[in-house]
Amino acid sequence: MTYTNGASPQRVAILIENQFEDSEFKIPYTALQKAGAAVTVLGSRMNDEYRGKRGNVSIRPDATATEMRAEDFDAILIPGGAAPDQIRMNPNAVKLVTEAIAQDKLIAAVCHGPQVLIEADQLRDKRATGFRAIRKDMENAGAEYINEPVVEDGNLITARQPSDLPMFTTALLQRLGLTIQGVTLPDVQDQSFAWWQLGEAWGGSSRTDILNALNMAIVGERYTMTEFREYGDRVTDPELSLILQEICNTKQQHLDRLEARLRSFDEQVTWQAFGGETLAKLQSWLQSKDDIAILRRALGDMQTGVVDAYHLYIQITDPATAHLLAQIETNLAQYEQLLADLYRVRAGREVQPPTPTTVAVA
Repeated sequence: MTYTNGASPQRVAILIENQFEDSEFKIPYTALQKAGAAVTVLGSRMNDEYRGKRGNVSIRPDATATEMRAEDFDAILIPGGAAPDQIRMNPNAVKLVTEAIAQDKLIAAVCHGPQVLIEADQLRDKRATGFRAIRKDMENAGAEYINEPVVEDGNLITARQPSDLPMFTTALLQRLGLTIQGVTLPDVQDQSFAWWQLGEAWGGSSRTDILNALNMAIVGERYTMTEFREYGDRVTDPELSLILQEICNTKQQHLDRLEARLRSFDEQVTWQAFGGETLAKLQSWLQSKDDIAILRRALGDMQTGVVDAYHLYIQITDPATAHLLAQIETNLAQYEQLLADLYRVRAGREVQPPTPTTVAVA
């Protein structure tokens, strides 16, 4: 069903609780207001002030789910973050969503937002997406999980994460028949469109934010590539040496792609070469270390790289940059597992579990 503009503005409810993902509220909220929609923020308590998990957004609700009815709205939006896990505990919010679906209203949920739909038992036999951490929960609830930026099934629109927000919000506006003066909304499937510009215009990642993320990733990959080359020069294990060389080659590919993305913004790499002191400390450490010690340190470096890439891409509202960073995370995670497997084989009986921490209970 497609909604069209009428004499009165489209009415959209946004469900929130504390610790919502800031951008997942701010971007659609801003775009809907620019398009002239009547937006009502619904919380569980009238006088509470709700704060986003990043600390960038705080807002008081216009009303509560208890006092509103599904027929009061044309669409309901459920941002993600930690808020949906609280919203699903509010029977009035769950009832509102259930009745809205029964009345053929448009439902839009992003990231962890589908948790509310799980609680309402409204995902069965639906094609949908959401944050990767709740994929199994969605499948257990009967959904066909689709790992794509935006998935539409009837009156249900879902998205995975902040990088999907420009496309997700565009899909929501188009389904409501809304337009923004001076803004051309492209086809949601248009991969060549500069989606980051819509994200920035609606309060998401700025151009500077995106450039900073790219430069941080470049610094991390270049520094660790230098480390892994030093490791490779010291080890005597042929298999480990080969793996370390493969990792360096992969990191060079990462750098090539990151720098190409940076140049697409007409920018040059701004990372600064690490000084000789850092390299000297590494070389000094390596002098007295054997293959097992180097292997374990390489594993730790890889684990750090996986986490760093994840934290970069999960906040950026530029689909192209986030996709690149997510691929880097995936590649590094594969090498993390490879190094861990080799470590267990090489260390053998030397691998010991850590000593349990004793916690004193008063």
